[in-house]
Amino acid sequence: MKLSYREKIAFLIFTVLVIIIIFVAWPIKLIRADIVTHEKQQETVQKEYDDNQSKIKEIPRINDAIKKVYDESKEYSKIFIVSKKNFQADQYLQDILNKEGVYQKDGKNLMEVTGQFKIDDAANEELEFYYYTPNVVVYPILEAADINGNLMESQDKVLYDKVQNALSIEALEPQEVEKHVVTVDVRFKKPSLMTFVDQLKELDTGVRITGVTIEDPWFGLLSEKPEEQGYSNGTITYCFYTMQQVDEPDLS
Repeated sequence: MKLSYREKIAFLIFTVLVIIIIFVAWPIKLIRADIVTHEKQQETVQKEYDDNQSKIKEIPRINDAIKKVYDESKEYSKIFIVSKKNFQADQYLQDILNKEGVYQKDGKNLMEVTGQFKIDDAANEELEFYYYTPNVVVYPILEAADINGNLMESQDKVLYDKVQNALSIEALEPQEVEKHVVTVDVRFKKPSLMTFVDQLKELDTGVRITGVTIEDPWFGLLSEKPEEQGYSNGTITYCFYTMQQVDEPDLS
């Protein structure tokens, strides 16, 4: 079959269009689809990059916050004693009683241990946070009149801060600490006993005397033996509240 000139031209144009579609337009369409996909991937990667950059910028602030919490924990743990073994608890008291010039005078012991230390096994005890709630007599009136929520603060800023502090501490959960109960037989003079009690208060707030028994409330006044005059035997019971300090965080 012989094609006319017009048919040849039309066939040629059709062939060129097919070639363009197959070898040009279709690849371009695929490339555009890839470009769209890559643009979306680029947006995702850019977003992740921006998020990571924001987090990196936050690192110094986070490090400062961690360091602040660590420093505060050291301050809080100062009121407790580092966990001690039994012989260390024994030595702790001996070190106090051996202090020169306090519990010895003219070669005599004004207070001394006369028996074995009785140390209970360690146990956990819950300690509640101490706080003081101010007694605001007109608080119900202020509360009823406080439409905008700042009446008490504007009336008395110091009192307001005390109330807010008490409310925030009241909401805290009690914390568990390790406790050792120590009972020891001692021989002492009354002034030395009082000195010992005061000294424990000054040394560590993590040590608390929970009981004292005095066998002779007259402190030897009725005794005919000179060496017993001014003295009494008894027992002292005190508690070690101990806490393991937190390791310093490695922020490198």
